[in-house]
Amino acid sequence: MTFSMIQQVRDNQPIVLNVANSVTPQLVANAIAYIGASPIMLEDPLDAADLTQIANVVTLNLGSTSENVQQVMINAGKTANQLGIPVVFDPVAVGATPLRHQRAQELLEKVDVAIVRGNLGEVATLAGFDWNGHGIDAGSGSSDPVAIVQEAAQRLNAVVVATGVADLISDGTAVYRVENSAKMLATNVGMGDALDGLLGAFASQSMDLADLAYATAALPVAGELALADGVAGPADFLNKMLDHLANLTDEELQGQIKFNQL
Repeated sequence: MTFSMIQQVRDNQPIVLNVANSVTPQLVANAIAYIGASPIMLEDPLDAADLTQIANVVTLNLGSTSENVQQVMINAGKTANQLGIPVVFDPVAVGATPLRHQRAQELLEKVDVAIVRGNLGEVATLAGFDWNGHGIDAGSGSSDPVAIVQEAAQRLNAVVVATGVADLISDGTAVYRVENSAKMLATNVGMGDALDGLLGAFASQSMDLADLAYATAALPVAGELALADGVAGPADFLNKMLDHLANLTDEELQGQIKFNQL
């Protein structure tokens, strides 16, 4: 299987409109820019419709939820649906409080989401499985992860990307597993948010499931390459990983990716 998605993104420079977690907007914007797309960060609900008009994809993040952020996400998501551009949703800590769960459900009722990206606990909770979540950590549950991700995609009518030590990607029928991993990705806060932006950039070019699995591997592959260089600690890892992301080619990603269809 041959991919050319990185080059396609760099050739087309899609605009990725982000409603970001307040902890990570700089990291997310940099990741998007380094892969070759163009980031815009959105905060004002009155600006949402106009900015979405010029975007190629919208990514929404529940992390720093508030009444204002909720309205921004709904306005941008609705406009994206009208324009037929993909929406990526990250239900950060959706199971941590009733308010977060209610706002996530409201968003799903009002916006057609193309991709849901979260850890397994967030995905399971959002899709209605019984799961013991712990904030942004995955928590614990007893069901088979592959079955959860596959059924979650069916229930949510979206591609589900459940990230962890291994990543699972499903459209409700097929399931891919990506086994690339770098431990310090979990040490650095916001790597999932950065992946949201990368998924958005790739999804603006293709919603093919294999392409999205390929996109999911970009960040952990960059992390593996950083670790191979040798790192002094998590900050050094982050800088080297972002440098590898900026220099990553399709040929290099294809040579490093470890994924298979289950």
